[in-house]
Amino acid sequence: RREVLSKNVSGAVPDNPVGEARTESGLRQSMSPLGMIAIEKELDAGFLLLIKHPAAFTALLKDLVRFFPCYAIIRNPLSVLASWSSVAMPVERGHAPAAEGLDAELRQALACLPDKRDRQLRLLSWFYEQYQRYLPANRILRYEDLVGTGGSSLQAITPYALALREPLESRNINPLYDAELLRSLGEKILATRGAYWSFYTKESVERLCR
Repeated sequence: RREVLSKNVSGAVPDNPVGEARTESGLRQSMSPLGMIAIEKELDAGFLLLIKHPAAFTALLKDLVRFFPCYAIIRNPLSVLASWSSVAMPVERGHAPAAEGLDAELRQALACLPDKRDRQLRLLSWFYEQYQRYLPANRILRYEDLVGTGGSSLQAITPYALALREPLESRNINPLYDAELLRSLGEKILATRGAYWSFYTKESVERLCR
Protein backbone atom coordinates (compact mmCIF):
# COMPACT_ATOMS: atom_id res chain seq x y z
CA ARG A 1 0.00 0.00 0.00
CA ARG A 2 3.09 2.24 -0.22
CA GLU A 3 2.95 2.81 3.54
CA VAL A 4 5.30 1.88 6.37
CA LEU A 5 5.01 1.98 10.14
CA SER A 6 7.59 4.29 11.70
CA LYS A 7 8.17 6.98 14.29
CA ASN A 8 7.50 10.21 12.45
CA VAL A 9 6.89 13.93 12.72
CA SER A 10 4.19 15.23 10.35
CA GLY A 11 4.60 12.14 8.20
CA ALA A 12 8.41 12.28 7.88
CA VAL A 13 11.11 10.31 9.67
CA PRO A 14 13.11 12.76 11.87
CA ASP A 15 16.89 12.69 12.23
CA ASN A 16 16.34 12.32 15.99
CA PRO A 17 13.05 11.05 17.49
CA VAL A 18 13.85 12.76 20.82
CA GLY A 19 13.48 16.52 21.00
CA GLU A 20 14.98 19.13 23.29
CA ALA A 21 11.80 19.63 25.32
CA ARG A 22 12.12 18.21 28.85
CA THR A 23 9.78 16.68 31.38
CA GLU A 24 9.49 17.94 34.97
CA SER A 25 12.26 15.48 35.88
CA GLY A 26 14.59 17.22 33.40
CA LEU A 27 14.59 14.39 30.86
CA ARG A 28 14.12 14.90 27.13
CA GLN A 29 10.99 13.29 25.73
CA SER A 30 10.16 11.64 22.44
CA MET A 31 8.47 13.94 19.95
CA SER A 32 7.87 11.22 17.35
CA PRO A 33 4.73 9.08 17.71
CA LEU A 34 4.49 5.76 15.92
CA GLY A 35 2.30 5.83 12.85
CA MET A 36 1.97 5.06 9.16
CA ILE A 37 3.85 7.24 6.68
CA ALA A 38 3.41 7.35 2.93
CA ILE A 39 6.20 6.29 0.56
CA GLU A 40 6.20 8.98 -2.12
CA LYS A 41 9.61 8.22 -3.62
CA GLU A 42 9.54 6.36 -6.91
CA LEU A 43 11.12 2.92 -6.45
CA ASP A 44 12.23 0.35 -8.98
CA ALA A 45 12.07 -3.40 -8.44
CA GLY A 46 15.61 -3.49 -7.02
CA PHE A 47 15.29 -0.71 -4.44
CA LEU A 48 17.28 -0.91 -1.20
CA LEU A 49 15.24 -1.10 2.01
CA LEU A 50 16.96 -0.48 5.34
CA ILE A 51 15.14 -1.15 8.60
CA LYS A 52 16.33 0.02 12.02
CA HIS A 53 15.18 -1.39 15.36
CA PRO A 54 18.27 -1.52 17.60
CA ALA A 55 16.92 -3.35 20.65
CA ALA A 56 14.86 -6.04 18.94
CA PHE A 57 17.22 -6.61 16.01
CA THR A 58 20.23 -6.86 18.32
CA ALA A 59 18.45 -9.50 20.40
CA LEU A 60 17.57 -11.43 17.23
CA LEU A 61 20.90 -10.88 15.51
CA LYS A 62 22.07 -14.49 15.75
CA ASP A 63 19.12 -15.55 13.57
CA LEU A 64 18.77 -12.44 11.43
CA VAL A 65 22.27 -12.75 9.98
CA ARG A 66 21.22 -16.06 8.42
CA PHE A 67 18.65 -14.32 6.21
CA PHE A 68 19.56 -10.64 5.89
CA PRO A 69 22.66 -8.46 5.54
CA CYS A 70 22.93 -6.90 9.01
CA TYR A 71 25.00 -3.93 10.14
CA ALA A 72 25.62 -2.08 13.39
CA ILE A 73 26.49 1.58 13.82
CA ILE A 74 28.31 1.95 17.13
CA ARG A 75 29.22 5.08 19.06
CA ASN A 76 31.59 6.09 21.85
CA PRO A 77 30.16 4.27 24.89
CA LEU A 78 30.26 7.36 27.10
CA SER A 79 28.18 9.34 24.61
CA VAL A 80 25.68 6.50 24.46
CA LEU A 81 25.38 6.49 28.25
CA ALA A 82 25.02 10.26 28.34
CA SER A 83 22.29 10.10 25.72
CA TRP A 84 20.46 7.31 27.53
CA SER A 85 20.64 9.28 30.77
CA SER A 86 19.04 12.36 29.19
CA VAL A 87 15.85 10.81 27.78
CA ALA A 88 12.51 9.83 29.29
CA MET A 89 12.77 6.29 27.95
CA PRO A 90 13.39 2.84 29.50
CA VAL A 91 17.14 3.02 28.75
CA GLU A 92 17.39 5.88 31.27
CA ARG A 93 16.45 3.26 33.89
CA GLY A 94 18.75 0.64 32.40
CA HIS A 95 16.14 -1.35 30.53
CA ALA A 96 15.34 -2.22 26.91
CA PRO A 97 11.92 -3.94 26.93
CA ALA A 98 12.04 -5.06 23.29
CA ALA A 99 15.41 -6.75 23.83
CA GLU A 100 14.54 -8.18 27.24
CA GLY A 101 11.36 -9.68 25.85
CA LEU A 102 13.44 -11.63 23.33
CA ASP A 103 16.51 -12.45 25.46
CA ALA A 104 15.69 -14.07 28.81
CA GLU A 105 19.34 -14.13 29.85
CA LEU A 106 19.62 -10.37 29.40
CA ARG A 107 16.37 -9.81 31.26
CA GLN A 108 17.58 -11.88 34.22
CA ALA A 109 20.99 -10.18 34.26
CA LEU A 110 19.41 -6.73 34.43
CA ALA A 111 16.89 -7.83 37.06
CA CYS A 112 19.76 -8.80 39.37
CA LEU A 113 21.18 -5.26 39.38
CA PRO A 114 19.41 -2.83 41.74
CA ASP A 115 21.38 0.24 40.58
CA LYS A 116 20.25 1.79 37.31
CA ARG A 117 23.78 2.85 36.33
CA ASP A 118 24.96 -0.74 36.69
CA ARG A 119 22.02 -1.86 34.55
CA GLN A 120 22.87 0.74 31.90
CA LEU A 121 26.48 -0.47 31.76
CA ARG A 122 25.43 -4.12 31.55
CA LEU A 123 22.93 -3.32 28.81
CA LEU A 124 25.50 -1.26 26.90
CA SER A 125 28.03 -4.07 27.07
CA TRP A 126 25.39 -6.53 25.85
CA PHE A 127 24.87 -4.53 22.65
CA TYR A 128 28.58 -4.57 21.85
CA GLU A 129 28.85 -8.26 22.78
CA GLN A 130 26.17 -9.14 20.25
CA TYR A 131 27.86 -7.21 17.47
CA GLN A 132 31.27 -8.65 18.27
CA ARG A 133 29.87 -12.17 18.30
CA TYR A 134 27.65 -12.16 15.24
CA LEU A 135 28.92 -9.50 12.83
CA PRO A 136 32.15 -9.40 10.82
CA ALA A 137 34.29 -6.31 11.40
CA ASN A 138 33.37 -4.78 8.03
CA ARG A 139 29.72 -4.67 9.05
CA ILE A 140 30.34 -2.74 12.25
CA LEU A 141 30.49 0.97 11.45
CA ARG A 142 31.56 3.74 13.82
CA TYR A 143 29.42 6.82 14.22
CA GLU A 144 32.60 8.89 14.43
CA ASP A 145 33.75 7.61 11.02
CA LEU A 146 30.34 8.30 9.53
CA VAL A 147 30.54 11.92 10.69
CA GLY A 148 34.18 12.30 9.69
CA THR A 149 33.59 11.05 6.13
CA GLY A 150 30.40 12.98 5.53
CA GLY A 151 28.50 9.73 5.29
CA SER A 152 30.72 7.99 2.74
CA SER A 153 31.69 5.28 5.26
CA LEU A 154 28.20 3.90 4.60
CA GLN A 155 29.65 2.49 1.38
CA ALA A 156 30.02 -0.68 3.46
CA ILE A 157 26.24 -0.96 3.08
CA THR A 158 25.75 0.46 -0.40
CA PRO A 159 28.25 1.67 -3.03
CA TYR A 160 26.05 4.71 -3.67
CA ALA A 161 27.23 6.15 -0.35
CA LEU A 162 30.77 6.53 -1.68
CA ALA A 163 29.83 9.87 -3.24
CA LEU A 164 28.32 11.30 -0.03
CA ARG A 165 29.91 14.46 1.37
CA GLU A 166 27.27 15.62 3.82
CA PRO A 167 28.12 18.41 6.33
CA LEU A 168 27.77 16.29 9.46
CA GLU A 169 28.65 17.40 13.00
CA SER A 170 29.51 15.08 15.88
CA ARG A 171 27.10 15.07 18.81
CA ASN A 172 29.37 13.06 21.07
CA ILE A 173 29.89 16.23 23.11
CA ASN A 174 26.39 17.60 23.23
CA PRO A 175 25.16 20.65 25.17
CA LEU A 176 22.03 18.63 25.96
CA TYR A 177 24.14 16.32 28.14
CA ASP A 178 24.80 17.47 31.70
CA ALA A 179 28.56 18.11 32.03
CA GLU A 180 28.76 16.96 35.64
CA LEU A 181 26.85 13.78 34.88
CA LEU A 182 29.11 13.19 31.86
CA ARG A 183 32.20 13.24 34.10
CA SER A 184 30.52 10.96 36.64
CA LEU A 185 29.51 8.48 33.95
CA GLY A 186 33.01 8.65 32.50
CA GLU A 187 34.58 7.70 35.81
CA LYS A 188 32.16 4.82 36.20
CA ILE A 189 32.60 3.38 32.72
CA LEU A 190 36.40 3.67 32.88
CA ALA A 191 36.33 1.33 35.88
CA THR A 192 34.47 -1.41 34.00
CA ARG A 193 35.45 -4.24 31.65
CA GLY A 194 32.60 -4.09 29.17
CA ALA A 195 32.68 -5.38 25.60
CA TYR A 196 32.75 -1.78 24.33
CA TRP A 197 36.51 -1.74 25.02
CA SER A 198 36.92 -4.09 22.06
CA PHE A 199 35.91 -1.14 19.86
CA TYR A 200 36.90 2.01 21.75
CA THR A 201 39.95 2.96 23.78
CA LYS A 202 39.79 4.37 27.28
CA GLU A 203 41.56 7.44 25.93
CA SER A 204 38.61 8.11 23.62
CA VAL A 205 36.32 8.16 26.65
CA GLU A 206 38.70 10.28 28.72
CA ARG A 207 38.76 12.93 25.96
CA LEU A 208 34.99 13.38 26.26
CA CYS A 209 35.30 13.91 30.02
CA ARG A 210 37.59 16.93 29.69
